[in-house]
Amino acid sequence: MGLPTSQHRTGIQHRFTWYNECVLNEQISGRACIMKIKFTLALVLLMLSNSLAGCLSSAESELEQFPSFRLVDEQGNNQNESMYENASFVAYFSASWCSHCKPVLGSLNDTVPEGQLIVFNIEAREQYSDMNEWKERMESELERELPHPFVHAPPLAQSLEVSKIPTVFFVNSDGMIEYSPSGLTDKEILEDYWNSIS
Repeated sequence: MGLPTSQHRTGIQHRFTWYNECVLNEQISGRACIMKIKFTLALVLLMLSNSLAGCLSSAESELEQFPSFRLVDEQGNNQNESMYENASFVAYFSASWCSHCKPVLGSLNDTVPEGQLIVFNIEAREQYSDMNEWKERMESELERELPHPFVHAPPLAQSLEVSKIPTVFFVNSDGMIEYSPSGLTDKEILEDYWNSIS
């Protein structure tokens, strides 16, 4: 909110004038004097708290832990959070029918090393649950190999409240989510997020 304005300072000076009259000049009753002092102190505290509000709100909020998971990828290999213990990783959430999500996956593939990117499917419907088919189609459309696990994970997506795709979680080496951009995100931003946690 910023520091008190000159108008506020004038108000404080006016309240302290009442204080002087109470304590020094004894021009008003004791009860009224106490009420005036309490009001003045409350006003000063309110103005100080407002001036500090911006500082307090800019403090870092507490990070959320990425949930534990035990799932199987497109090759039948187990995937779980312990495999990424003490290492940063990226969790990419999308669906096989999302055609506009492809550029983000391509950017992440260019940025995140093998073994540190997991592709999660949010779609629960059976016709979208074939992870081999999805991976092969993405490799064909992106014209490159994607050496990352594709995992069917609708319950995990629900636990993270993923409501927009693609959503990308950048998880630090302590397992805490540092960033979670949704929708189309520029490659430069994705690179900055990755570089800040890797």
